[in-house]
Amino acid sequence: MIQTTTAIYENGLLRPVTLLDLPEHAEVEITIQIGENSLHSKVRKALKIGELSNEPENQISNQRRAELAKIFSAEKPLSDYINEDRNER
Repeated sequence: MIQTTTAIYENGLLRPVTLLDLPEHAEVEITIQIGENSLHSKVRKALKIGELSNEPENQISNQRRAELAKIFSAEKPLSDYINEDRNER
């Protein structure tokens, strides 16, 4: 089974930002890829291309902007997700 997630490196440990579908004490193999393909980087790149560039070839269409909004929108406020994560610890 392959799962892809984003993790944050803190105090010498990798902390996944979402829950993983793994049994306790499961042994896993980890491949580290920094930056370019993380969700955070993709959002930052989309915003930079769509909002900050004055070059016409780098502008995104209103249709693509709507598609990106749908992809990156959430069902509830971010604070609810944060509180849920904190309560699970």
